[in-house]
Amino acid sequence: MNTASADFSRIRLAIHGGAGDLAPGAGPQPEHRAALQRIAATTKVLLMEGASALDAVEHAVLLLEECPLFNAGIGGVLNRDGLPELDAAIQRGSDRACGAVAGVMRSQSPVRLARAVMERSPHVFFSGPGAEQLGRELGLPEVEPAYFVTHERLVQLEAARRKGVITLDHDTDDSRVQQVAPDAAFGTVGAVARDVFGGLAAATSTGGLTNKHPGRIGDTPIVGAGTFADDRSVALSCTGTGESFIKACFGHEVHARMSYCGWDVAKATQNALDEVMHYGGRGGCIAIDHAGRIALPFNSYVMYRAWVDGDGLVQVAIE
Repeated sequence: MNTASADFSRIRLAIHGGAGDLAPGAGPQPEHRAALQRIAATTKVLLMEGASALDAVEHAVLLLEECPLFNAGIGGVLNRDGLPELDAAIQRGSDRACGAVAGVMRSQSPVRLARAVMERSPHVFFSGPGAEQLGRELGLPEVEPAYFVTHERLVQLEAARRKGVITLDHDTDDSRVQQVAPDAAFGTVGAVARDVFGGLAAATSTGGLTNKHPGRIGDTPIVGAGTFADDRSVALSCTGTGESFIKACFGHEVHARMSYCGWDVAKATQNALDEVMHYGGRGGCIAIDHAGRIALPFNSYVMYRAWVDGDGLVQVAIE
């Protein structure tokens, strides 16, 4: 239990809606900016009301899952069979309590199911029908897979099938069969927060890759890779080429560089991102350290992001 006194100056928040390389002529993306602004603002209010970092990141990611502009929940991309396969994870920094789910297509909110795994089961990671059965037993809302499918994602899937590619959300590339397009936009969503008591938490949710092989799982639900929180060091959420973030053990490597080498969060996240590039991947992360410093590095052209620093202002950026 955190025994620190409440201090509203401790509040920090960052959310992301994916990273990547926008197609020429994509424009300023006003709808995406407005959604990030709105979600960050409502989550900031929650923190100002004294909510825990864990409650805040679940709230932010739930709203991102409900927004069809991003690749998570409603509007998540579709696999080779035209079905959504959704992944999510959440972690609390005080004791590293965590929950994760992968390959779900009936749970209305993957991040809410991940938190239920964390708090209402003796385990930390469930997949597919087993995850959905747990949600059913716990009384969480269920939907038909069609609930998550949008016209835009069907069009993207058909384009990927014609080209014979597996794509990272928005793709205009003409690569050969089974190639991941180099100019893709990574639509994973995530949130990290520091509450009035200084507690950290992180959550991430994704639909994965368009036209992916059924059963494929990326870094998002893997604690220590795409999602990580420890009050002694950092809370972070990643977006990008999941396979490369897994190879880099991204989340734990950032924690290790900070804990054992004494690096600051900016240096640690950038170094780990260099490792991701070494393994052929691109993307970025949002991170808040134990002292409230925020890092938002990425090695793609853009990363959809919003954050609240010590000044209390909600800031939004894409480029």
